[in-house]
Amino acid sequence: DLDKLVNVADNPPFCDFYMGGIVSKGHVKIAISTNGKSPTTAKRLRQFFEDIIPEDINKMVENLHAYRRTIKGDFESKVDQMNEMTKSLITKPK
Repeated sequence: DLDKLVNVADNPPFCDFYMGGIVSKGHVKIAISTNGKSPTTAKRLRQFFEDIIPEDINKMVENLHAYRRTIKGDFESKVDQMNEMTKSLITKPK
C-alpha cells in the first residue's frame, strides 16, 4: 500500500501552499503572488510583465553590472550612483 501526498493548487481546502506566477527573462526573475486569493490576478500580472519586459533585458542587466564594478566610493555612495543611473527606468514621462 503506497500513500501519496497530493497538493491540489486550485482547491484551497486541500492545498497548503500557493503557486505564484513567475516571469523569467534572463537574469531578471519576478515572482507574483496573491496569497491564494486571486490566481487570475497573478496570472494577468505575469502576462503583463512578460509583455512589457523586453526580451533583451539581459543586455541592460549586464551593462549595469559592468558599470557597478567601476563605481568608486563607499557603499552608500555606490548605491546613490546606481540609483541615479537607473531612476529613469521607472520614471513616468510627464
